[in-house]
Amino acid sequence: MKVKVSEITNLMEQVLRRAKYNDDQIPFIIDMYLGGEMRGHVTHGLANFGSFLKHDYSKLPKPEVIAATEACYFIDAKSNPGVLIGQSIADEAIKRARKQIVGFALVKNLDSWLRPGAIAEYIANQGFIAYVVNSGGGSVVAPPGGFDRATGTNPIAYGLPTGDGALVVDIATSKRAWGTVRLANKFDTELPENSFYDSSGQITTNPKEAYSVLPFGDHKGFSLAFFNEIMAGALLGMPMMILSDTGSHFGDKFSDRGAYILVVDPEKTVGLDNFKLQVDSYINKIENTRPLDGQTIRIPGRQAMKKVTDAVENDEMEIPDELWSELQQLENAEEDK
Repeated sequence: MKVKVSEITNLMEQVLRRAKYNDDQIPFIIDMYLGGEMRGHVTHGLANFGSFLKHDYSKLPKPEVIAATEACYFIDAKSNPGVLIGQSIADEAIKRARKQIVGFALVKNLDSWLRPGAIAEYIANQGFIAYVVNSGGGSVVAPPGGFDRATGTNPIAYGLPTGDGALVVDIATSKRAWGTVRLANKFDTELPENSFYDSSGQITTNPKEAYSVLPFGDHKGFSLAFFNEIMAGALLGMPMMILSDTGSHFGDKFSDRGAYILVVDPEKTVGLDNFKLQVDSYINKIENTRPLDGQTIRIPGRQAMKKVTDAVENDEMEIPDELWSELQQLENAEEDK
């Protein structure tokens, strides 16, 4: 069904305020969940919002700074979620990039930030290049030639400032995000074909049987998953190859994970305006190359940008009836407290 973006935003604001989140946190939280939905990342969108609200993070200890150098900011998140601390971590990396071209942030014991793309977009909107990675918090990706779980989905996101706004790409290193299993279990639908193994190594489309997921691009995609497992695991003193049966339903909690953020300041290299002109020109040249019959040239991230722009400008977006009903129930539940 079609719902006004402003209506969803207002509902989320009210629910979050009643849950005692402050005005500095609310816009970023809304962007994390609503932004994912608007971009078409439904596995990492509004369906996760109810699970977030069920947790009381107020009793957690504050993140601890392990090291703060001119180049790097390293913290122990103490199980706090990235949706609450991701913005401040990104700010620390940006602060360092402003001074010396590159800034780096490392995080251990993080309880996810749902979408590394939201962090990348926040950084790119301020005129910086962003590269954001986190481990999946549990092993579900099978290695080439096998079907047992070897790495997390270990997503990668990057953000680029352009003349049309932030260009953001957010991808799992698996053929399908494990959120696809959660969504299929939630709405009782089948999984995409040729993407998931059951526990005997057979391809399955039944979300209840999903045991592992193929890497994207076979050994090439797995090599990225493997590298990110080490960068967000061994490098930070975090365990790797975490085997768990949780994560296949909304509300399941993966183990805490590691993450890192790289920020580069193009103002210090070629100048921000010049950087944007070059990127825009490059995109334009690619889009004007010859398409295959019946197809159009696509730049990763551009379609998602357009979806967000259209939704905001028209103040309207499509969401499943069941999901809108759930969001309204969240509002009513908070009112009844």
